[in-house]
Amino acid sequence: MVNNRLQADDIIRNIGAGLCLLDRDFHILWLNKQQAEWFGKPTEICGEYCYRTFEHRKHICRGCPSLKVFKSGRVHKAKRIGITRDGKKHYFQLIVTPIKDNTNRVEFALELVQDITEQVLQERRNLKIIKKLKHLYQHLSSVNRKLLHNVQRLKNISYNISRFKAVLNHKYHEKINQLNSLKEELEDIFKVNHILSSSVNPDRISSLITKFSCELTGADACILRLYENGKGMLGVNATFGIAQRIKRKIPILKTGEGVSGRAFRMKNPILVPDIARDKGLPLAFKEAMGKARFKSILSVPVILNDKCLGVISVLSKKTQRFCRQEIEVLRVFASQVAIALQEARHYEDIHKNYFDTVHALVLAEEARDPYMRGHTERVTKYAVSIGRGLHLSEQELEVLRYSAEVHDIGKISIPDFILSKPGKLTPAERAMIELHPAKGAEMLEPLEFLRPALPAVRHHHERYDGTGYPDGLQKERIPVLARILACADSFDAMTSDRPYRNRKLTVEEALAEIKNNSGSQFDPHIAHSFIHLISSQNK
Repeated sequence: MVNNRLQADDIIRNIGAGLCLLDRDFHILWLNKQQAEWFGKPTEICGEYCYRTFEHRKHICRGCPSLKVFKSGRVHKAKRIGITRDGKKHYFQLIVTPIKDNTNRVEFALELVQDITEQVLQERRNLKIIKKLKHLYQHLSSVNRKLLHNVQRLKNISYNISRFKAVLNHKYHEKINQLNSLKEELEDIFKVNHILSSSVNPDRISSLITKFSCELTGADACILRLYENGKGMLGVNATFGIAQRIKRKIPILKTGEGVSGRAFRMKNPILVPDIARDKGLPLAFKEAMGKARFKSILSVPVILNDKCLGVISVLSKKTQRFCRQEIEVLRVFASQVAIALQEARHYEDIHKNYFDTVHALVLAEEARDPYMRGHTERVTKYAVSIGRGLHLSEQELEVLRYSAEVHDIGKISIPDFILSKPGKLTPAERAMIELHPAKGAEMLEPLEFLRPALPAVRHHHERYDGTGYPDGLQKERIPVLARILACADSFDAMTSDRPYRNRKLTVEEALAEIKNNSGSQFDPHIAHSFIHLISSQNK
């Protein structure tokens, strides 16, 4: 036990986040290594006021989370600006936890300090990008209003001319119809651009692009190909109006190959009025299009800053289908598509970086405990399998996968000697263990893209009969993703080695436990589905 305590002390001193203990007078009593690196050696700052040392203030900070903890006795968190020992300004996330005496009086406050400077600066950079996009949208709206004003002027001029020159009446009406058509198409493009800019999911955007391309040109089908940098190929990212059996036969193209590849390389629209007679198209593509009765194809490159991102190809079941006006409309639309695709990739990269960081923390947590290695990966596999068996949507499965991969991140706050304790836990140790779902949800809350996963993380230890923790929810009040995680998590715990158990259970014994606790610990429908899934895999 002494060795475990020493290891826990070493971990606390050397953890990547700062830790600081304050008394009720806001004197600094203790700090770990990370906090010392930021603000000064313990011999220099212990005994000093926290607000003078950390923020260079002469009085207690307004909105101080530690003051709130001493008053309320509850955990509080806040974002603060601190001045490090080198005189630089940093942004910190504080989570302050009360430490109480036997009379339930808050005696000390323990601050967990995380440096979020880079995150804050990145958010500010993102806001600048969004501001520029809004400015661009306002500029486009202004241009649109001017176009509408000019159209109205043309109508008035044409009407006056028609009074004196009846012979021009026919041409006048043709011109007006063309202008009205162009106006409607421009309005459609601006409307579509607004819809695309409101979404950051690449798959969702790709699907919308193919749908809107058909609507704008009156085409029967559409194929969106995006350039894959690592492979130098044009893959099929989304289609509209094409049956699945035909879609499987559409080949991946090299740049310069086929009508899409040529449009990509030349950076110009290419029209093929009769697919069957074009000698430059791959035979497999011609056969697939012939079976689907497509006759003509128009491919327009998606270009941003002179860089080609991909190609939009619209297809028609009529030969000579696409006119010059439709080509121009699709070209203008493609320029808007390029901006939406670039922004979607930008947001996706940001989310991936955030999630990779969180996932690395989870793996680091597992590395602390040899009994937990591989637990997250297995729970994720079981949970997603259950979700597929329950016919969850792809979006729900993605949230479930995120939830499973970070469900135990709250255990970072639990000392090793408790996690690895072979014997029975004390009530205080059990209480600390039961805090980890709520702690995990609190840690993930600042990450907006992970917010859909927070209910599953917080409630994956709730029981169907309402005796679980942290909130004692029961039955359908427990989020369905949390009920799935509970089943997957328990199964892996039962079939893995644990310090508090003589041996792990066999698959059959674990499934029997899940069946016996169906309706009390586990959702009966989910438990039945999981048992069937695992049983079928082990036949």
